[in-house]
Amino acid sequence: MTEQSIDNILPSSEKNVKQWYVVHTASGAEKRIKEDMLRKIAKQNMTDFFEDILIPVFGVSEVKRGKNVKVEKKLMPSYILIKMNMTDKSWHLVKNISGVTGFLGSKTTPKALTESEIQNIFNNLEAEAKEAKNSKLYEVGEIVTVIDGPFETFMGTVEEIDQEKNRLKVSVAIFGKATPIELNFNQVKKND
Repeated sequence: MTEQSIDNILPSSEKNVKQWYVVHTASGAEKRIKEDMLRKIAKQNMTDFFEDILIPVFGVSEVKRGKNVKVEKKLMPSYILIKMNMTDKSWHLVKNISGVTGFLGSKTTPKALTESEIQNIFNNLEAEAKEAKNSKLYEVGEIVTVIDGPFETFMGTVEEIDQEKNRLKVSVAIFGKATPIELNFNQVKKND
């Protein structure tokens, strides 16, 4: 560090205590930075200084090209949570990883998260994951386009949804008459 060392800034009660810190990273580079961090920690025999490195993500189902796929969404894009013992050596290890732009706090003094702040992040992550699990890909009344099967290119209205079987009952107009047909999620796409 430039002016004062971390070891001199931290109160003696906080030395040798692992706390959660927030590290800002280059956008989209969180996974690579975490892997680089783990490699450097192991290479420099500093595993005793680090307890956990987390990228807060949750899984969500999306329809892409007519297929139901699971994707990871970041709760805090461009941020990594690290539970570590903050020393000059550990600070420099993290700060010198390519793609790390800094710690949350002042430029020279990282700010540890309080218990309530870290609990709030974990609660938000849990709530987002639960909401994503319960979110519906389709809604009754929604207009969709059939992209596979004998009714390909037909537009219809979603009448019923069977989340467990990944099936929809869609009403399409055949010869001017609304006709319900059953389709898999991957046989339709949402209209934008």
